[in-house]
Amino acid sequence: AVVNYTEREVPYTRIIEHKHFEFGKQEKTVISREYSSEWKVGMEPYYPVNNEQNNKLFEEYKKLADQEKNVIFGGRLGNYKYYDMDKVIEAALEMVAEEL
Repeated sequence: AVVNYTEREVPYTRIIEHKHFEFGKQEKTVISREYSSEWKVGMEPYYPVNNEQNNKLFEEYKKLADQEKNVIFGGRLGNYKYYDMDKVIEAALEMVAEEL
């Protein structure tokens, strides 16, 4: 469903073919290309901005999350951390091992 591109010559960072997320067998398809851009003031950041204000806010959310039962918060959003794919999978496996 997703192919990542890291070559400088390719103007986009990934292509997503959406039908594969649900094992679609459609004759036609839709793809998306993701283009990277440098963040500028006024734009919405796509990754965590680890400054004092945001880290304090995350700590408040973490306190609330720690009170929840039968819920595991993980990944980029749950840990307020940028992960490469291999690291997020590793972290998820470690979280599951702790729960078992």
